[in-house]
Amino acid sequence: MLVSVDGDHGTHFSHEESSHRPPADQTRASQYRVLVVDDDQRTRQLVQDILEKHTDMTIVGQAGDGKEAVALAMEHQPDVILMDIDLPYLDGIEATQRIKNACPHTVVICLTGYFSPPKYSAMRTAGAAAFVCKNQVLAIHETIMFALGQWTAWGPGEKD
Repeated sequence: MLVSVDGDHGTHFSHEESSHRPPADQTRASQYRVLVVDDDQRTRQLVQDILEKHTDMTIVGQAGDGKEAVALAMEHQPDVILMDIDLPYLDGIEATQRIKNACPHTVVICLTGYFSPPKYSAMRTAGAAAFVCKNQVLAIHETIMFALGQWTAWGPGEKD
């Protein structure tokens, strides 16, 4: 599944299947483990603050560059990684590719400051399941649930 949330273009959903399938016994009360990756500490903290308000999300770490993101992904094996594209040392595209090769069940959601079709395409090729612009970060929980395949299972009116 793919969600594209862009402030100028609205929210776009495609019917592509998500490569991540939570176990059948996983329930709404489950804790999804999230790694937040962005070179801006304030953005990482904002995303963490938003997600900590949801009882089904646990932040397992924050990374400020692509190399740190890969290392933390290997260490924590998160369910979801929110990945910026423009990162120091190793960009989000390469970091996503390395993480998806090592952790194929981790769902990577691209988190970026602006929509760029070439970068969007590169992130999708690297293994990103969804794309959200930072100016729509308040919708990040819904984007995560959609990418995990939980959005359609609960319906929009039944989420936390």
